[in-house]
Amino acid sequence: MGDEPALEHALLEHLQFAPLSRAELARRTGAGDHRVQAALDDLITGTYVVRRPQDAGPADYEITAAGSGRLEVVEELVQSPLKMMGKLFAATVADTIHPRQTTPADPRDLLLSDEDQSACSQALANQYALGRIDRTELGRRTDLLLVAKTRGQLEPIFEGLPVPDLAEPFTLPPGAKGPTWGTVALMLLPVLFIVLIIGLNIWRGHASLPTAVLYTIIVICLVVWPFRRRRR
Repeated sequence: MGDEPALEHALLEHLQFAPLSRAELARRTGAGDHRVQAALDDLITGTYVVRRPQDAGPADYEITAAGSGRLEVVEELVQSPLKMMGKLFAATVADTIHPRQTTPADPRDLLLSDEDQSACSQALANQYALGRIDRTELGRRTDLLLVAKTRGQLEPIFEGLPVPDLAEPFTLPPGAKGPTWGTVALMLLPVLFIVLIIGLNIWRGHASLPTAVLYTIIVICLVVWPFRRRRR
């Protein structure tokens, strides 16, 4: 998530109905062009939005399936914070104990990361700017990119074009295993302890439920997220 999550959420809300230009998004949100562009750049990096250059006029920005999913998560979190927090916590734990990909025999079977998707999207935009593909071809290839899962699936996307250099992924050697449930349980002990303290404060009337939910989410992110980053 970028530096201005509230602005990013507002941009996604406006984009869920139709692609819009940066100027139109700035007008609708009341934010300056620089802030809107910075937020759009963060959304593109996270693959929540794609930039579609136009033959005439400024580029349009379009929400992706990931962006629509992010909107749904935030809306459900607002409507039912405890239920959504439980879903996020369970999903985070499940993803944490799932081992990262092992080194495949064929490098083309390597899974595409968010950074890979972003680099490829920018590469296609650059080829369009250089006149090597037209707008229709850009849209077709971008649609293929959005559903691509492995590096091998990039071949038809960049047919006749130079394939961008992608960073080498961090992988486990064949046969290696990821963290076990026991490791995850030890990692979550501080979370359970702090949640217990927050619960006691609510019971004694020293903290409100919304405040407790907020602090619990922060604690989970602080404990689990660094572990997930080391795993990747």
